[in-house]
Amino acid sequence: MIRDSLKDWKKVTELLTSILDVREEDKRDAVIEQVDKLLTKRDELQAAIQAPFTDEEQAFGQELLPLEKILQVKLNVYLKDIRLDISEQQKKKVSVNAYMDPYNQVYRDGTFYDKRK
Repeated sequence: MIRDSLKDWKKVTELLTSILDVREEDKRDAVIEQVDKLLTKRDELQAAIQAPFTDEEQAFGQELLPLEKILQVKLNVYLKDIRLDISEQQKKKVSVNAYMDPYNQVYRDGTFYDKRK
């Protein structure tokens, strides 16, 4: 008999992997909230999953390993997308500021000042 905490762990993991497939930027905040709640729930479930495990639970755990790897990959890809968007926004911000005030940052590389009169 498999414990309910292990079954719940699998359900939460499957839900997380399906949620992380949403790539639309306008839904990103909602997705991040859901992911945060589900990861918190997984932390709570992890405390309930303690040894000793039956043979059936061992086999169930082996089924969970590929699912966990898929989840890790999707979380890393989602994090990379967020970081990329943040860096793009920062570049746009600098570009807009340079366009609005082009003389704000005047570079003096290669400037020669003659001391003679």
